[in-house]
Amino acid sequence: MVYVGKLNSDMTSQVTWAKELLVNNGFDVIDSMLDGDVEKSILDYQEKNVIDMIVIGAYGHSKIRQFFIGSTTTKLLSSSIKPVLLLR
Repeated sequence: MVYVGKLNSDMTSQVTWAKELLVNNGFDVIDSMLDGDVEKSILDYQEKNVIDMIVIGAYGHSKIRQFFIGSTTTKLLSSSIKPVLLLR
C-alpha cells in the first residue's frame, strides 16, 4: 500500500486504518509513504519493487477538476506498462 503526498496526523491515521483493515482480513501488507510527484513515485515504486499490478481508486475528484488539473488515475492508466485495476 503506497501513499504519496504530504503526511499529517489525519493521513497517517487513515493509512494505519486501511492497513489494519487489510491485515485483519488476511492480507500481508507493506505500507510505504512517499513524497513527490504521485504518478512518477508510484511507477518508480512499482518498478523498484517488481510489482505486477497497480490497484487504485477510480477518479476521486469532480469532472471539472479533472478537466483543468488532470487525474492521477488517468495518468497512471496511460503511463503504466503493467495492469491497473480500478476500484470504485
